[in-house]
Amino acid sequence: MNKSKQSGVVLVAALVMIIAVTGIAVSLMSSSTLDLKMVNAAQESETAEMTIKGDAELSLRNAMDLAANSPLIKGDGQFTDAGMSIKHQNADPKSTITLFNEQTGPEETPCPRRFAPTPGIVCNPLRIRASIKYGVGDKHEAVVQSGILQEIGSANQ
Repeated sequence: MNKSKQSGVVLVAALVMIIAVTGIAVSLMSSSTLDLKMVNAAQESETAEMTIKGDAELSLRNAMDLAANSPLIKGDGQFTDAGMSIKHQNADPKSTITLFNEQTGPEETPCPRRFAPTPGIVCNPLRIRASIKYGVGDKHEAVVQSGILQEIGSANQ
């Protein structure tokens, strides 16, 4: 075969194939990078939510451990500060836990009926708001709202 008569079609075809394969590889790599970012964000979100749920539980337990000395526990059917809230020390310094006493005045709150009401038992509603900032630069925030009804004996019975 004479070298002067070759036109280089194979070379052009090989270059086109290399460019196509390179384009596919770059597309797959950017796709997998995006997948990694999404998985990391979901993992950070789940970790933040579990952290604040644990901190909220810890704060509530600490308030209950104070028993009669806790400002959130109803005493003698009266509150000096209606609707008060207190902040608690948290396991994670990025989280903020606030316990709210939802009692709005000196009157007692009847408990909602489940089976049959028990005479002399009233409820003290406590609400917990837990939040934490997470992510790069703490630009995301997870918030959990929860609460309990504390069943206690009535001071008026």
